Amino acid sequence: MPRPDYFCPAFLEAIMQRHAPQRRIRVEAVVPFPLDSSASILTALTAGRSDKPVGLFGLAVTLHADGQRQTRRLVMKIKPAGSEISAMLAGLARACGGDVAAVYPQFQALTGFEHTHWRELHAYRQAGAGILPEVWATHADEAHQTYLVLLECLDDVELLNSVMAPGQWTDGHIRTALFQLAGWHAQHLVGPQDQPPAHGADVPSGAFMARLAPLWAALLANAAARFPGLYPPARAARLHAAIAEIPAYWATLAAMPKTLVHNDLNPRNTCFKRRADGRLQFCAYDWELATYHVPQYDVVELLCFVLDADRYHLRAAYLEYYRQCLHARTGRFADRAAFRTGFDLAALDFGLHRLGLYLMAHSVSEYPYLPRVVNSYFDTLEHAGEAPATAVEQVLEIGGALRGKSSLVLA
Repeated sequence: MPRPDYFCPAFLEAIMQRHAPQRRIRVEAVVPFPLDSSASILTALTAGRSDKPVGLFGLAVTLHADGQRQTRRLVMKIKPAGSEISAMLAGLARACGGDVAAVYPQFQALTGFEHTHWRELHAYRQAGAGILPEVWATHADEAHQTYLVLLECLDDVELLNSVMAPGQWTDGHIRTALFQLAGWHAQHLVGPQDQPPAHGADVPSGAFMARLAPLWAALLANAAARFPGLYPPARAARLHAAIAEIPAYWATLAAMPKTLVHNDLNPRNTCFKRRADGRLQFCAYDWELATYHVPQYDVVELLCFVLDADRYHLRAAYLEYYRQCLHARTGRFADRAAFRTGFDLAALDFGLHRLGLYLMAHSVSEYPYLPRVVNSYFDTLEHAGEAPATAVEQVLEIGGALRGKSSLVLA
């Protein structure tokens, strides 16, 4: 259980007031309520191994904000230090045996999990970020290595944890997500010559990806050995070639703008809220793995998760729609072919890094949605280099595929 003072009105009032110093906040009462946190994979896996309070806790908080009394259902997410998550994943690597068990310890602190505690707090401190849930407070207790965020409880939302139901993502949901994701990426865009904010030693780069090449090879060998139906020789060979091509393809990626990407953007960590005017609002949470990469990276992952085989052919059209949204906000992505190249190369990183780690975990504890995602991913690779859809083509493709289905188009 968490320390009792994490739930007391005085503590919550202090961290809420610190988060929003321009407001007058007084917390009157706090009543815990049960909350299912099973969808949070990292939290669930680490909770059983940590002697510190870890998990998601529901709190009905009665407060006065700027003189108005209200009761809000909030979620306190108490996080472990990233080093504990890294150690947990190293245990999964040992359980896999073989090359993964031998190689993983060398790179344990570089796989993206060592700094999860402050990366998520950093993301939730971003002002004016429409795709975040409502943030009430963040707090770091370095002495106890405990970190927490206080967020709105996502009760009345659509497609919460919809990873097993990609068909529920209509055209309107997908385009809403891409439209609003483009706004986030535009807000945090940095040029190729600019230094992104410090985000640890594991921010993707050519040097980073090449340094970890032995790990990418070991993860790929593990996936091919354990899941030959998903990683037959031709698919494995394509990713082995990608490892050898890291210096060349990252020479291209290095010249492209970067942004703060979610780096775990899929239906396990997203939902949609309904605005007062009836329009949809995309919401992304669990920002533990946030890092800097080309903006196309998040789109690679999202489309791999939400496009099943009957909609693979729409991938290029959705990418083009996203490019148009991002270019309209930044004026920096007029070249459709170059943008598609960035998407294709970002997909190589996603396959070597994130999918490799997914398959490592899948080797120990089955994730039922993962085979579908892997197949969608390899469809991405199979169509790499194809000419991007034009604006007219995308309307025809999406409209033709979804004619007769419910579509929630964002105005």
